[in-house]
Amino acid sequence: MPMTTPLDAFDGAFSLSDPVIETDQSAKTQTSETLRLFEEMLPMIEFEILSHEANPLLNTPYCVKQLLRAGLFPSTTLRPVMAFTFEVLDQFHLHHLESKESAYDFIGALWRLTDNAFAHDISNPYPQFRIAMRVWRIIVSWRHAGNLSVVCPSCPELHVNMEHGWQKTPLQLCHLNQKQETLDGNHHNGKYAKNSDPGDISLFEGKSLMPLDSAYKEYLKNVPKAHWQEKSTCSHLNALNKQDRKKFKNMDITGVVNLQCSHVFIKASVDLQFGERFANVDYALALALWQHCHLDGLDNKFITSCDHLVSYDIACAYWVHVVERFEINFPNLVPAVKKIRWLIPAVHVLNHKDNCIYVHAAAYTPLAGHFHGETAEHYWAECNQLGPQTRQMNNGHRQDTLIDHHNDWNWKKTAIMSSTLYNDILNAKKLFIQKQAFFNGLSELYTDKVSVWTLEDWSCHVKNGKEIECVYRHNQRKVPSQEAIYQIFLNNTDDSNTLKAIDATATYPTVLLNEGIYIQSLQQKIKSRIAYEKRHGVEAVHSEIEDRHKKLRVRIDKWRNIQKGLMHTVTNHVLSQTVTKKTLDKSELEMLFLPLDFTESQRLDLNLVALGQSELKLREGCAFDAICSVCNIVKMLSALHQDKNKNARSQDQNTWAQTRISEAEARRDAAIDSYCSARNAMISLGMDVADPSFPPLTVNDTIRKSTHVNRVIGDSRVTDGLLWTQTGVTTGAHTQTSTMSGSSIMGSMAGTMASKPKQRIQVPNKNKKGTKRQVAMPAIQSMTEDGWIWCLEKMGRLSAEQIEEWIQEGDRVQWFRAEAEMQRWLEEWEIKQADFMRCIRSFSKMHEVWTELATRNSNVGHITYAKQKVVMYATMEREAKHRFALVGYGDRILKEDEILADLIQKDRISLRISPYV
Repeated sequence: MPMTTPLDAFDGAFSLSDPVIETDQSAKTQTSETLRLFEEMLPMIEFEILSHEANPLLNTPYCVKQLLRAGLFPSTTLRPVMAFTFEVLDQFHLHHLESKESAYDFIGALWRLTDNAFAHDISNPYPQFRIAMRVWRIIVSWRHAGNLSVVCPSCPELHVNMEHGWQKTPLQLCHLNQKQETLDGNHHNGKYAKNSDPGDISLFEGKSLMPLDSAYKEYLKNVPKAHWQEKSTCSHLNALNKQDRKKFKNMDITGVVNLQCSHVFIKASVDLQFGERFANVDYALALALWQHCHLDGLDNKFITSCDHLVSYDIACAYWVHVVERFEINFPNLVPAVKKIRWLIPAVHVLNHKDNCIYVHAAAYTPLAGHFHGETAEHYWAECNQLGPQTRQMNNGHRQDTLIDHHNDWNWKKTAIMSSTLYNDILNAKKLFIQKQAFFNGLSELYTDKVSVWTLEDWSCHVKNGKEIECVYRHNQRKVPSQEAIYQIFLNNTDDSNTLKAIDATATYPTVLLNEGIYIQSLQQKIKSRIAYEKRHGVEAVHSEIEDRHKKLRVRIDKWRNIQKGLMHTVTNHVLSQTVTKKTLDKSELEMLFLPLDFTESQRLDLNLVALGQSELKLREGCAFDAICSVCNIVKMLSALHQDKNKNARSQDQNTWAQTRISEAEARRDAAIDSYCSARNAMISLGMDVADPSFPPLTVNDTIRKSTHVNRVIGDSRVTDGLLWTQTGVTTGAHTQTSTMSGSSIMGSMAGTMASKPKQRIQVPNKNKKGTKRQVAMPAIQSMTEDGWIWCLEKMGRLSAEQIEEWIQEGDRVQWFRAEAEMQRWLEEWEIKQADFMRCIRSFSKMHEVWTELATRNSNVGHITYAKQKVVMYATMEREAKHRFALVGYGDRILKEDEILADLIQKDRISLRISPYV
C-alpha cells in the first residue's frame, strides 16, 4: 500500500503504512536477504552517510535508503512496514546486555509508554523488532570492535603484542610467553527440543566464538563412538559419569562448554548434547587453536613455541587420549595439543584422588604461576541469566545471542584490563616477598638438612602401588595415642613382657594410671546413659545401666588393690569416701583419687608429683585419641550431609537421614567433651592454660572446607607465622633468631598447607560460647580456616622415637612446599609483568592500525569513526602505561636486541633468590 499518511510515532518504532503487519514467518524468511543487503550497505549504515554518486544498490527499494538516511532501521528490505530508530535499537541492546531484559518485555514497555490504557489498539512491533535486532546486533559487532570477536589484549598474539626476539626466551622463563586457558561446561543455556525453523541460522556464520552449526553437526556425526563413551577414571569425580539425565529431558542442546583465558576472555564456545562429552570439548579446544590461523594457514610454529597451560576439572581423564582423538579428528592441530600441560582447577582438585593434586595442581607445577583455573566459573553467573530466553529460541538466534554476550563480556574486560593487571601485579609482588622471607627462614632453620633435600628431584613422581610419591607429599604415619604412650612406658620397665593383664599383683605406676583413666571413661559412659534414660525412659537402658554398675564396681575394687600399694598416701581419702557409703550403689560418682584429683600443693604433700607427671603424659594421649575420634566423626558427618542433600527426597528419607546426622553430631560432641576433659586434666596437672599445643576445642574448630586431602583453598595466600620457627621444637632444628629484614611481615602471617607444627596466639574469647577463636592473621582476615584439629602433627611435645620420623618428614615436606609457594608467586609476578607489557603493545598496535585507516580512507564517515577509535585506544594505552609506572616499571623500556627475559634475569639476581631453588 502506498505511503499516503504521515509516520505514526510509536516511541522508537515507526509504522510506514496502514496496520498491515507482516507475519512472523514471512519476516523470518527474509533474514538472510536482509543481512546480505545490510552487509553491502554497512559503510552507509555505520556512519549514517549515503553517497550521492552512482551506486549499484539503486535497484533496492528507495524507501530503505531513505529510512537509513533518516536514522531509521527497517525490519525488512522487500516491503518495509515498520522501522526502528537507531537510538531505540542501541538502548535495547545495552539493556539486554546488562540486565538481560528480553525483547518481548522491552517492546511491552514501549507499547505501554505509547498508550498505557489502550496499548492493545496499537500495532505490535515485536516480530519485526526481533528480526531487526538480530541484524543490528551483528552490524554493531563489526562497528564496535572492527572484528566479530573481541580478543584478549594480554594473551600472546603474533604480529600484535609479541616483543621482537621473543623466541630467544630461555626455557626456564617460558612462562613469560605463556597461554593460560580454562575449559568448563555449563548446563543453563541449552535449547528445548521443539519445532524450529531450519532456515534460522546464526548470522555470525561460524566467524566468531561459536562454530558454523552445519560443520559442527557433521563433526559430531562422524566422531568415533568411543570418543563419546569415555568416562572419568578418577573415582572421586562423578560429575561426568553420573550426570542427572532427568535435567536433560526434552532438550536437544543441553548446554555449552567454554574455553577462556586466565584473564576471563571467552575464546571459544560450543554446544553440548546430553551431557559434557570429550568430543564436544575437543572441538572447543580446536576452535580456540584455529584462531591462530593467518594468511599462510595455521601458525603451528608460534603455537608450539609458546608454553600452553589448560585447566579442566576432569583433566586427569581428558588428557589421557586427547592426542589420539586429535590425530583422528584434527590432525593439523596435533603438534599444538602435544605442547599442552594439563591442570585441574584449585577447588575442583580437592574432590579428586590425592594423586591428582601432585600431578595436576598448579601449586606443584613448575612455571605455572598462580594459575588457579577457577576463572571459568566467573562468567556463568552472568550468562546463566540468559537461560530462560535461550532455551526457547531457535538455535541460530540462540547462538547469536550467546556470542553477543560473550563479546560484550570480553569488551568490558578489555576496558578494565590495565586496572586489573595493576591489582594483580601488586598482589603477586606482595605475596612473593612474604613467601620468600618465610622460605629463607626455613632454610636457615634446617641448615643441616637443606643440603640433603636439595639433592632430591622435585619433578620426580614415583608411583608406588596406586599412590604417587613426590617431595610435596607427606608419607602418613600413625599419630601417637594413649595406647602408644602406654606401651612406651611399659617398654621402659624391666619385666614389661610378662605383663598380660591388669590384676591385683601388678605394681607398675603406669598400669595404675592407665587403668584409672579407663575407669573414669567408663564412669562417664554410665553418666551419659543415665541422662539418656531420664530423657526417654527406656526400660532396656535401665537394665543396661544396672549391668554396667556391677561390672564397674568389680573393676574399681580390683584397681583399689593396686592403688593401695602404689599410692598409700591417699588411703585416708579413700577410707573417708567409703565410710560415707554415698557411692556404694553409684560407682559412676566414686572419686578415684588420682594425682589429678589433688592440687599442686597436695600432690607435693602426698608425694604424687612424679606420678602426676606420668599421668600428664597419658592425658596427652587421651587428647590425641579424642582428636582422632573427632576427625573420623566429622568426616562421617560430611559424608552424611552430602548423602542427605543428594539422595534424600521424600519425608521419610529426610527424617532418617537427619536422625543419622543427629546421632553423629551427638558422638562428635561427646568426643569434643572427652578432649576438653583431657585438656582440663592436663591443666590441673601443671600444663599452662595458654599452651598452644593443646588449644581449646569447640564445634567451630572442626570446620572443614572440603575433603581433607593435602591442600585447602587459600593456602597460597596465607603463610606460616614466624613464631613457631623460634620454638626449637623440631627435632634437629636450632632455635633461630630473626635476622631477616622481613621479620615484621613474617610475624603477622599465619598458617598455610605445611606439615609442620604451627604455634597459634590464643586470644581470650569474649564472644558467646561456640564462637570460633580469633587467630592473628592479618594477611587474610576474612578467609575461613580449617579447624586446628586437621593439623594433628602440630600437637604435643612428645619426643619418643615413635614420632621422630613423622616430625622429620614434616620438616622436609614443609620446606619443599614453601619453596613451591615462593616459586609460584615469583612466576606469577613475572607473568603479570609480561601480560602488562603485551596489553600496552596491543593498545598501541590498535592505535596504529586505526590511525592508518583514518589516513588512507577518503570517506568522511570512515575517517570520523576511525579517529574516534584512535582516541579511544590512545587513551587506553596511556592509562596502561601510567598504571605500569605506578607499580614501579615506568622505566622498563626494552633496548635494541633486548627482551623481557633479560630484565627478569637481572631482577632475580637483585632479589637474591635462594640458591636452593
